[in-house]
Amino acid sequence: MAERKIKIARLWSRYNGNIPSRSGIIMGLDSSRFDTICIYLMKNSDKPNYFEEKGLKAYYISRKRFLRMFNLLVIWKLSRILKREKIDILHCHRYQATIYGAVAALLAGTKVVISHVHGISRTRNLKRKLTNFFILKKVNKIVTVGQAVREDVLRANPHVKPDKVVSIGNSIDYQNYANVSLTKAQAKDALSLPSDSFVFGTVARFGPYKGHNFLIRAFEKVKKELPSVHLVFAGEGRLRSQLEQQAAQTLYADSIHFLGRRDNVPELLKAMDAYVQPSIGSEGLPRSILEAMAAGVPCIATDVGGNREVIPDSSVGLLVPPRDADALANAMVTLAQIPTEGLKRYAEKARQRVRLQYCHDVVKAKLAGLYEEEYATAQQRRR
Repeated sequence: MAERKIKIARLWSRYNGNIPSRSGIIMGLDSSRFDTICIYLMKNSDKPNYFEEKGLKAYYISRKRFLRMFNLLVIWKLSRILKREKIDILHCHRYQATIYGAVAALLAGTKVVISHVHGISRTRNLKRKLTNFFILKKVNKIVTVGQAVREDVLRANPHVKPDKVVSIGNSIDYQNYANVSLTKAQAKDALSLPSDSFVFGTVARFGPYKGHNFLIRAFEKVKKELPSVHLVFAGEGRLRSQLEQQAAQTLYADSIHFLGRRDNVPELLKAMDAYVQPSIGSEGLPRSILEAMAAGVPCIATDVGGNREVIPDSSVGLLVPPRDADALANAMVTLAQIPTEGLKRYAEKARQRVRLQYCHDVVKAKLAGLYEEEYATAQQRRR
């Protein structure tokens, strides 16, 4: 008799119509070994679900936009789904899904619960610490997107045993960023940038921890020394107007470009000669740097969170202290003055690092191994 597939349920707090960045991992699991369904505590969008279109079963438990802890009806409905679908492993993404998932799994008799932590400082107050003290006892494994996140989880939750927390890393669709048909000149032309300009760029939401104000200050210093440079921002966020005002007050406002939200990030990265991540905190293991490295764009990042994990030495990028516009400017000038062949060497080493450690196939293999190990352990406990 053929061996039974391991039944996986992926649980998110809400469905908002977006395609998860890890969809390649979910869809790429070996269908002869794993059977996956998707569950959402809330449905906030009527857009077609990517996973349903690809043939996976999806459940939406509530139409509420927000859920308070605890909504007992939601827990009951979730436990019924887990029991009806005979779920072996419940994989919960982020805090709210873990809370509901752990309780529902207990009611349903689901033997393995995995909590996936995507960023740093998630246990940031006493309420969460107390909740974690009880809930994480019901979780078999805590999976993190990087070593810095793993260390943060253990530091904030001293009651959790180290062997319970495992980093499987973050990942991207490498080929999507490495194989762009546009030339650099064509990509710059699409943004109305001079073909002979040196373009610094960044792609991120405009939030308080992203450090974009320091980047603008650093760019002013760079522009004085290298007149042909331009700076490109892609993204949206509540600080956009404030940053636009800051840029307008500089002498170089015509060289600072705010592009808004863009869906063509691979093509946008092609226009950049250097990528800058000026964050001042709260970085787990940023996919934006992985995407830039895969695209062959040399990177400058601040030494926060998991950035050092991605850029361990100067052969693949440059690290600078956070909140230091002078250090950031110096790194930008250094990179802009490297000859073309030197930049190509940076690009190739960066591409290789992402291809070997941070592409979907690598993380998918780690996750599949974790699933099989936890399933086998659960089966042994039943005997």
